[in-house]
Amino acid sequence: MTLERQQIEEAAAYLFHLRVQRQTASSLPHEIRPRSVEDAYAIQDAVHGTAGWPIDVLKVGCTSELAREILGIPHPIGGRIPSEGVFASGAQIPASYFANPPAIECEFALQVNAAGEPIAVAPALELVDPRVASSAGFGGMTTIADNSAGCGVVLGPPTPIDEAGDLASHAVELRSGNGDVLASGNAGAVLGGPAASVEWTKEHEASRGREVAAGIWIITGTCTGLTPTEAGGTYLADFGALGNVSFSLT
Repeated sequence: MTLERQQIEEAAAYLFHLRVQRQTASSLPHEIRPRSVEDAYAIQDAVHGTAGWPIDVLKVGCTSELAREILGIPHPIGGRIPSEGVFASGAQIPASYFANPPAIECEFALQVNAAGEPIAVAPALELVDPRVASSAGFGGMTTIADNSAGCGVVLGPPTPIDEAGDLASHAVELRSGNGDVLASGNAGAVLGGPAASVEWTKEHEASRGREVAAGIWIITGTCTGLTPTEAGGTYLADFGALGNVSFSLT
């Protein structure tokens, strides 16, 4: 059983309200909770349709075995990050932008051309701030409806793809402002590697009736799990030869 169009619009209005008011809820009301992945993406699309946000970054989540086990979804999930949520490295980001201090995911961002081919790579920190607190028991479909929990991203300096070398096992280390190591990992944590996430994104966007625009960035899945933050903290991810990306939560 799937949702009726009116239920989809009601769910989208509910999530849109939470997002613009910087609020959270424990769950979606039962009567508008997505029953299928198609329901979930229909709600997500309706939220973006209501908001009319320009999109600068596409996100891929659920790219590890652990995430798929937790969400109960055997494949990646997608979301779209509005331009207002895209920050340059070194940004001072107000905590008031979020409902709660966001969690960090260290990711490789790939920029694509009109053919959907990667042309540049940049270190990135996804800022995860779900409006629905838990998707437990709902197969992760509520998470998908909630923009796959995507809220923002910090992008570091780009490197032309032909100068980036092999990303397959490229290491990443996340540190606090005082130098403490908070998390570490490598691109191998993304099933199939970052390039597979780009291919999935192209197929996913086509399935929703959209093209992947030339110049858009795709964040390809966490290499370091999910790391909490707190207001007043500074966070820096070291991507080795690809450079660093950082921000402060003020």
